Amino acid sequence: MNKNEITSCEEMIMNTFSYIEKATLEKNNKFYAAWKSIITKISGCGQNLYEHSKIVEIKNGIMLIETDHPGWNQMFQMHKKFILNGLKMYIPEMNVKTLAFRVKGSAATLCDYNYENQLKKENLKEQEMIKRQETVLKKYEKVDDKKSTLISSKKDEIPQEISNMFESMKQTMLTKNKNK
Repeated sequence: MNKNEITSCEEMIMNTFSYIEKATLEKNNKFYAAWKSIITKISGCGQNLYEHSKIVEIKNGIMLIETDHPGWNQMFQMHKKFILNGLKMYIPEMNVKTLAFRVKGSAATLCDYNYENQLKKENLKEQEMIKRQETVLKKYEKVDDKKSTLISSKKDEIPQEISNMFESMKQTMLTKNKNK
């Protein structure tokens, strides 16, 4: 190993942290300080809530919080309004509108799509499906109308002999048999 291959500790640290912007770091520090302040202010269980949870991600105004037990999720649910009000007061720029929870070890994540956009897409799909169904129904109604017209026009075209046979069969079914 020669001296040129050895990297100093200072150089490793500088290389590691050179990609972190100071503004981002300050913003994150402010966020985590506000988070700790808000959670620990919850009377009775605040410190425990803080110690048994961590923020996983924030997307589309939803903050995903991971806890190490479902009971902590319930405690967060009970104090959700307090936490959201605190976040709006201390860090309004984060625009957190609601909280979501998961237990440690689950793979739950927040989706990247916007709910309103997804709802619009689903409504358009539904409207297209309704239009297709209406088109199919109209085709069947036309076919039924054609069949009815054809049947009514063909009624009068039955030969007289067959018509007499049907009439005879009808009469024998409706009258009692005298041979019994």
